[in-house]
Amino acid sequence: MLADLGENLITANSADEAFQALLKNDVALVLTDVAMPSLDGFEFANLLRGHPRFEEIPIIFVSAIAQTDFDRMRGYASGAVDYVLAPIVPDLLRAKVKVFVDLYRKQRELQAFKSELERRVAQRTAELEASNDRHRESEQRYRALVDNANDIVSTLDLDFRFTSVNPAVERILGYTPDEIVGTPLSAHVPPDQLAMHAEMLKRKLEGEGSTQYEMQLLAKDRQRRFTLEVSSKLILAADGAPVGIHSIARDISERKEAEARQRVLISELQHRAKNLLAIVQSIVTNSLLHSRDAAAAKDAIVGRLHALAHAQDFVVSGASGGVPIRELLEAELSAFPSRIHVTGMPLVLGSAFAQQFALVIHELATNATKYGSLSTPKGRVVITWEIKGEDAEPALHFSWAEAGGPAVTAPLEQGFGTTLIVSTLSRQPRVSYGANGFQFTVDVPLSEVMRTTN
Repeated sequence: MLADLGENLITANSADEAFQALLKNDVALVLTDVAMPSLDGFEFANLLRGHPRFEEIPIIFVSAIAQTDFDRMRGYASGAVDYVLAPIVPDLLRAKVKVFVDLYRKQRELQAFKSELERRVAQRTAELEASNDRHRESEQRYRALVDNANDIVSTLDLDFRFTSVNPAVERILGYTPDEIVGTPLSAHVPPDQLAMHAEMLKRKLEGEGSTQYEMQLLAKDRQRRFTLEVSSKLILAADGAPVGIHSIARDISERKEAEARQRVLISELQHRAKNLLAIVQSIVTNSLLHSRDAAAAKDAIVGRLHALAHAQDFVVSGASGGVPIRELLEAELSAFPSRIHVTGMPLVLGSAFAQQFALVIHELATNATKYGSLSTPKGRVVITWEIKGEDAEPALHFSWAEAGGPAVTAPLEQGFGTTLIVSTLSRQPRVSYGANGFQFTVDVPLSEVMRTTN
């Protein structure tokens, strides 16, 4: 009768066989007779309903004997969904069975769909949780990088108001992040730079990916200015609309100061090189004009250039750009260490004056070697200096006194050495020639002595 349904029909001849079959198979519907050996259908139905695995299985009673209303009431009370009496109408029974089989299949499909949905939800939930964990880790790494960065990392809205800033701002400018957030950029930059910031924002809004520029920020004390190298770009909303500015600013103040110092040094070097070449040109030209022959010219030029080189060494190595007068004298007169007596207060000559004064000492030493006290074994030179003129303009009083040498007389005509001394000192020295030796004194204003530039 039910074979035409094409379903798997399991038959049992007793309640025990039926129960064993149910334990081994999943069934969509139980059709049971009321009259069965050892256990009637009502008892069998109650047994199934008492088992958690079978309590939801639909049961249809089929009976040719128990056909009273009481029997049907017992059947429904034991959990049956239908009670079919003989004679059985095959099409009707098949239709009822088909309904429950289809319902079973739908329930299984729904259960499978539910299980798959739950699996997918669990998988997606796990993926989202893992993604959130990665996002949190990424945010933590980014925050750690930003918080520990040496550069100032900040965000601003499109009205140039700070919305966030990292702790580097306190190390550089003196502000805590809380003191900066919410304040306008105009409160921290020189007014003349606001137009430049507006132009950088305009370029970004017109499509430029990022802008690089230099700016200045005022420190919290409002006295110091810091130069920053900035790279900034727009912050975009989900729909692509610009909502803010992300900026990374590096403090390059020390670099800019070093560049400025380098420019000054290069300018000073060029200036000194030009002055030095002018002095060399004057030495060579005048030495050639006032020498009797090429050999004498060579000796004069080499000696004067050596004197100039000694002075230049002191100028370059001096920490303050000046030269101690004692060291300059000892270097220029190093060939006569035991015959030169030097006495004077500590005094540093300006670099420009030191170059010229070295030439003066060289000329005095050359003359003493050729004609004066240093031309004899017992001759000597006493050099003294002091600062005079407390009431008037202070001046360096310098004295060169020779002794123990031959008697000297004034030259018949003035040579280049004398001309060089007078022109170098810009003051007329006082000289004397006599039996005791050559005497040279000069007073040079202290402002001239301390001069560092020509």
